[in-house]
Amino acid sequence: MEKKESSVAFWVMMVILAYMLITCIILPIALTGNEGYMAVRLPLMIIALAAPFAHFFIFAGIEIVREKK
Repeated sequence: MEKKESSVAFWVMMVILAYMLITCIILPIALTGNEGYMAVRLPLMIIALAAPFAHFFIFAGIEIVREKK
């Protein structure tokens, strides 16, 4: 992997980690006691937990295709 591409992958993962921090830790603490927000929080948490897997499959898939060429 080239340096520029690995840098992009790193910063994308940092954005994903920040999103996970906000949706999985900060948001539930900030909105405790109000169950009406559960309908909003749950899809955001599902996206946050699926994002690292999508990141892996996208960037690892690109590397696998490059290595086969």
